[in-house]
Amino acid sequence: MGKKTDLKDSCACCSVTNCINLFRHTKDANELEGGELYVYKQLTHTRVINEELVRYVCSNGVLLQCACFIAGSAYEGYSNHYLTNICIEIVRDMKASFYLAMSGHYRQAILIQRCVFENFLYGLYFHAEDYTFSKSKDDLKIVQKNFRAWLDGKSSRKSAGYLLDIIRKGGLISEDEKKEWHKLFNQLSKFVHTILHTPIGKAIKYGNVEISGCEAVVEFDKNSLIEWSGYYQTLLFLVLHKLLILYPSVKKKEAGKLALKFIKAEFKKLKDELKNPYLNELLKMRGSRVAKESQREAEPLL
Repeated sequence: MGKKTDLKDSCACCSVTNCINLFRHTKDANELEGGELYVYKQLTHTRVINEELVRYVCSNGVLLQCACFIAGSAYEGYSNHYLTNICIEIVRDMKASFYLAMSGHYRQAILIQRCVFENFLYGLYFHAEDYTFSKSKDDLKIVQKNFRAWLDGKSSRKSAGYLLDIIRKGGLISEDEKKEWHKLFNQLSKFVHTILHTPIGKAIKYGNVEISGCEAVVEFDKNSLIEWSGYYQTLLFLVLHKLLILYPSVKKKEAGKLALKFIKAEFKKLKDELKNPYLNELLKMRGSRVAKESQREAEPLL
């Protein structure tokens, strides 16, 4: 059995390599800059002092948990659906986005959301293809083949093409939604081919040698956190609303009821300020009446 180590001996506190020292900070540094976990810890203190930060930290944590409840319940009841399989991974990606933002990597946190948005779009397309576009077993086999090709990264179609097909044939997105979805996608895309919001590295010393431009330091930036939070909430409101519309039985499950209860508790007072149509619809949802859902058994996805 290996020797048990304390946190101070772990790689997260490495005293040799600054780039993997997540608790790194110096006495003369700003108290809100250092290693990722140091910044995360300092954010906690800042949140206690600045109550406004609660809506960008705690509320988004609650929203992430609600996404887990809803996506998990949808997958539990419909594990053979393309969309529910994709949404399980979407929750994981949104968790990664949350922790990157909390640790000072704001651009990277938003960049992940672009991937989430695109993957959700693909999931909607294959859902519509499976239940609306296709009429025969041969058609369904083609859909499964295309889905496998997409999973393997062999699909050559652009996301915009999928969006147009969903609107034209699936009826899952309205023309008004199309404009808002394009707007959100373009906003998130700004963070892909850019170095915006990347902090300038600080000089460090190894013995007598000074290294300039070290990127081991991250720092808390309130404005960047707020910007990330806006995209984060908008995207999750959109995803959760669509999931509950497509899988209304989730609203009758205990996890679904709890998710809607949490969303109302966290965001009801903010609805007028946020002005998000998907949030407004989520706040109106109840778990008593459930629309009829498609129960067709699909072939194995993979």
